Amino acid sequence: MAPPTESEVAPTRVLLVDDDPDDHLLTQALLQEIPGGRYHLDWTTKFEEGLELMCRGEHDVYLLDYRLGSRTGLDLLRAARARNCHGAAILMTGQGESAIDHEAAQAGAMDYLEKVGLDSVRLERSIRYAIQQRQHEIELERKVTERTVELEKANEALRNADKRKDEFLATLAHELRNPLAPIRNALEIMRLAGNNPEALDRAREMMERQVKQMVRLIDDLLDVSRITRGKLRLTLEDVDLQSVIEAALEQSRPALEKAQLNFRTDIPAQPIRLRADRVRLAQVISNLLNNAAKYTEAHGTVVLAVEHDASQVRVRVRDTGVGIPKEVLPRVFELFTQIDRHLNRSQGGLGIGLALVQRLTQMHGGSVEAKSDGPGKGAEFTIHLPREVISDQ
Repeated sequence: MAPPTESEVAPTRVLLVDDDPDDHLLTQALLQEIPGGRYHLDWTTKFEEGLELMCRGEHDVYLLDYRLGSRTGLDLLRAARARNCHGAAILMTGQGESAIDHEAAQAGAMDYLEKVGLDSVRLERSIRYAIQQRQHEIELERKVTERTVELEKANEALRNADKRKDEFLATLAHELRNPLAPIRNALEIMRLAGNNPEALDRAREMMERQVKQMVRLIDDLLDVSRITRGKLRLTLEDVDLQSVIEAALEQSRPALEKAQLNFRTDIPAQPIRLRADRVRLAQVISNLLNNAAKYTEAHGTVVLAVEHDASQVRVRVRDTGVGIPKEVLPRVFELFTQIDRHLNRSQGGLGIGLALVQRLTQMHGGSVEAKSDGPGKGAEFTIHLPREVISDQ
């Protein structure tokens, strides 16, 4: 596409604020001398009208006479700045004074012209320079605004992270303290039971359950610490996905049964082999199942499904639970993020299970996504894992 010709380019709109008609005629004549008719001149003799026109921003450049009756072009510049009106302004004076030049720059003028000996070449050069400087100023303002917005977003993210950290610490203290009361009660039962084997067995079973809960929480914390510090390493091997799922189900079955859920699987009969860390991949799937159990009401449904093709394996966990609010969905895999407590089933947890799912999946070269139509409409988590062609030999 050919660039526009001079006749197709809109003329540069110039406003002259000057109470001397002779100066108006001189300025008009100088602009008419410039080839191409590229300038359109408007004129006002009134200070207040000039200020209003500057604040409308309908002109490309403003030529301001220093003497405007009892006031000055400097007063006009300062008044415009006080109203946050900025433009490509040039101060014009009958004789050069360095003090006025300096004041003009401080007041926001892009250039300073002496009328004595002024010709069309100098005038056009000054107009172009002023417009260019204003464009630079606008670009700088844009960048400052963008940077301010970015900093505000970053600060908001830090505030949210700090809030989640505080909530996490409170939750951690609560979750670690919860098992202590049953353990203390079990110890007291054991002290009083004497030689009653049934009482002793019940107390030991209670203690074992609570200790396992504490160990699971602490293991999750250690895993997060290792991952964030880059200390966690995978032990990759050729694995059958079915055996990994069985290990995950063994870990999650107590939570699913306790939640009284209808659980079913949709897994292909033929073996699906891939290269993975057997223990960590089972942990990923187990965390998704535990999450579903935590946020699904009794007698709801949880489905574990597997799909695959030549290049990828997809493991989906769908539930009919409380769902995920739209505003939470984008950050559901962030550390310490939890759905509002009044929505869950008070199953506990630290808000790091899904973060571990994402990071462990990524370490396997895969990805994870979450979907939900909103509160009360369930959720679906899908992990995508690359599948290598593994020889049977």
